[in-house]
Amino acid sequence: MLRGVCGGICAVLLLIAGAQARAASSIRTVYIVPTSHYDFGFVEPPEAVRERAARHISEVIRVAQADPDFRWTIESVWQVNEWLKRAKAPTSVLPKDEARIAALINLIKSGRLALSAVWGSMHTDFMGVEELNRLCYDYVKLKRAYGITTELAVMDDVPGHPMSLPSVLSASGVRYLLVGANLGIGLGGTSLAPGRVPFYWEGPDGARVLTWVSQTARGGYTEALTDYYLDPFTRDPYTGKTPYEMFNPHGAAKAPLQIMEEGVSALLKRYAEAGYPYDAVLVMYAHDFLEPSNVANLERAVRLWNGARKSPRLKIATPPEFFRYIESKYGARLPTYRGEWSGLWSEAKTHSPQLSALARAAHDWTPAAETLWSAVAMTRPVPHPVGNFSILYDLMFTYDEHSGAGNTGWPKLNSFAALQEQNRQYVAYLTRARAELHSLFEDGLRLLSAPMRAERRAESWHLLVYNPLSWARTDLVEAAPPEEGKRIVAIYDEAERRAVAFDIDERGRALFIAHDVPSVGYKIFRIEVAPGAPVPTLKSETTEDTLESQHYRVRVRADGTIQSIFSLAQRRELVDGASELPFNYLLRTEGDEPSMIALPLAPQVRVERGAVIKRAIIERPRSAFPRTVITLYDDLDRLDLRNEIDASRLPFVANGKTWHDSYFFVFPFALDASSLVIRPEGQRGFLRLPDDYLPGARRDGVTSQHVIALSDKRGALALAHRQSFHFVFHGYVRTARASSEQAFPAIFTGKWPLERATLFAKAFRYGTQSDTEDVGVANIETVEPGLGHRYLFDYSLASFAQFDPVASARFGWELNVPLRAVYIPAVPEEAKRSLFGVDQSNVLILAIKPSSTNDLSGMVTSTPLAPQANRTFILRLQEIAGRRTRVRVSLPVGLNAARVLSLDEDRVIQASVQTNPLTVELGPYEIVTVEMAIARP
Repeated sequence: MLRGVCGGICAVLLLIAGAQARAASSIRTVYIVPTSHYDFGFVEPPEAVRERAARHISEVIRVAQADPDFRWTIESVWQVNEWLKRAKAPTSVLPKDEARIAALINLIKSGRLALSAVWGSMHTDFMGVEELNRLCYDYVKLKRAYGITTELAVMDDVPGHPMSLPSVLSASGVRYLLVGANLGIGLGGTSLAPGRVPFYWEGPDGARVLTWVSQTARGGYTEALTDYYLDPFTRDPYTGKTPYEMFNPHGAAKAPLQIMEEGVSALLKRYAEAGYPYDAVLVMYAHDFLEPSNVANLERAVRLWNGARKSPRLKIATPPEFFRYIESKYGARLPTYRGEWSGLWSEAKTHSPQLSALARAAHDWTPAAETLWSAVAMTRPVPHPVGNFSILYDLMFTYDEHSGAGNTGWPKLNSFAALQEQNRQYVAYLTRARAELHSLFEDGLRLLSAPMRAERRAESWHLLVYNPLSWARTDLVEAAPPEEGKRIVAIYDEAERRAVAFDIDERGRALFIAHDVPSVGYKIFRIEVAPGAPVPTLKSETTEDTLESQHYRVRVRADGTIQSIFSLAQRRELVDGASELPFNYLLRTEGDEPSMIALPLAPQVRVERGAVIKRAIIERPRSAFPRTVITLYDDLDRLDLRNEIDASRLPFVANGKTWHDSYFFVFPFALDASSLVIRPEGQRGFLRLPDDYLPGARRDGVTSQHVIALSDKRGALALAHRQSFHFVFHGYVRTARASSEQAFPAIFTGKWPLERATLFAKAFRYGTQSDTEDVGVANIETVEPGLGHRYLFDYSLASFAQFDPVASARFGWELNVPLRAVYIPAVPEEAKRSLFGVDQSNVLILAIKPSSTNDLSGMVTSTPLAPQANRTFILRLQEIAGRRTRVRVSLPVGLNAARVLSLDEDRVIQASVQTNPLTVELGPYEIVTVEMAIARP
């Protein structure tokens, strides 16, 4: 009896509170936007998800045709791609079921279906520079093929994105960005939501998109179901319960309208308390793999609410309907914000460190190979292999989608067999990418070196050293002997006609410095060989702990960590000797607690010296951290550091709090914390932290492209990184045991300004068990089947008098895109040649490719067609230092015409540009896309 009275009183109080909230709110209309969220590899292996997505689009069409009031947003272009692959008529050999395709296209053109222009919901901060530039390319293919248009981008689940994203979207014709940010782990998002959305989000180059952020701890994109109960009928796909039942397990049963009253009151209260000033609000109606047939439940709920004359009015819509309404009514009042707010979910990719290393390599080497083949296609009657590159970008997009990584699975969600198959598929994707790139470079470089002069000596071989980057550089070359049973005895620079000093390492490879290799070009070296096994030339000393070049002096501790790195040019110690942990210490965290890595035997240190390199090798016998190599050069102003992990010796995860441990390399730098500035490299130049954070953004760490620079009032340094990419700042990782079990994790208690200039380079997550839905807890040997247990992590360190964006960017690119060497049959006519170049150091050539408007494709014919030469190419330039610049570009061919296009190659920005020489204007941090019509002989 008492319980019933209390329940009645509570219900009345809720109704009163709801009425008060509605009266206080400015909101008169709630735009509810239905969509479905798709993950790659979350509940099924990626290939199974592709099939599921294709079936999903068919169901969207079916429901839309049956319900004229149906509204829907297709979250990602990849879903449409998968459907089109399967849109095949029963009698057709090609996927061209015109009637089915027309049904989808007409729905999109009518506005009843909205289409997001982006490939998928991505780990955008992890993506490569050129890969991110092509985020909307597949949409443009659909636009050209079928005449559909969209101005919308949707990014779900990932709780934040880098400030390069609005630049890319705006340059691709996108005006509106909808982000469903999942704050389920308590981190991410921006404090601009909910009170100051929508806002114009501005990129480094000044481009902007109108952005709405729906963010909640229950998923963000699920808010209409899980937070505001706008559909009290649909059941959660994971639990089989309605969301109201899930989050109110002990509450009394309520009628649907009462449930909606409670949810709408919560919505209005949340926005009112945040000071939301507008009369309409957007609410996302989505869930993982939500079926479009559930919209019938939403329509029923909306009719129930509006029929009861409740306020505010509920309206089922597409996102563009909401954005256009808000922009037309409040455009002048909408604020503009510029900043970084990556949710840092890409850290999940450290769970498969070898796969992520392969993906990062593909990010850089794919556009480099594309540029190489453009030089071939421009100068020879050989078509550009555009199909290989289309495959490569699809492989990268698939891994860089926000569920892409080898992992141990979400607890109680995956079957054991499906989880293993998922990891096998990710390995297959990226090993295929590696093989494709190797073949493309081998074939392309050999084609590029023709025509040739006849070879003159039997014991002479010729090595083509290729520089894929757009500036001349001096760098290290590693070359194995050209044949088994041969050893390298001499190396000659054919362009400069001089002998070159070299060392032979323990693997028989020659190590030498190639000086002044031209931009996007090559230099030829003659390699003399003799019969016999290679003999190492590096002289070893086991009693020393100090290594010195003309640039740096390094001292190693007896425990194998680094005691000192002294910059001779800057006359400055770079290592913070007062840090809690020493330099290059491998930190293991079990949950949030730090833990030691066992060293069964004392580390062994030896110093090796040669004509070219000097290195210290630290070996830790029987350890999971078996080897570190520190390399110095007299001809290169840098220190190289390689760490090797033997994952087969890692301790079993047994922290009782999480399903994985985390491992970091600790880099404490001797910089003044009071004047410290951290500058990670993004896809549009360097950020300046903490200044560049969007309000409320995560500040515990950052994902960096190639290099992270740190500076204080005395100088600067740059740490380039190849395989790893995620860095956590001092104070956000616990380095000593907590004083109590109830201590908050360091990720929540760290703060700016930072007390020390220490970077924790996240190397990898490590899991040993999976909690599967079918067989229970199962041990997992590896999440990267077939790749072995040897993890490599390469870093490079350099110091500067002050921060220099050009020098720092080049430093990072050079570690990640080393000189590439291949033996060729004979010497080309030119022993040194630049294919492409720019005359301004702050401008990079990102890629050169055939124009997407003239891809070699068409109708099937009964007679084979002769290969068609590519005549129109795209040049992508990027300004990296924040300076307006006029740049001249050198090419291997002449031009008939050139013009500036949009980033997605879909619109003409400037009808013509100077072609002799090609001259282009770039604004600060701008990426410019130039279409070039080449003059063929």
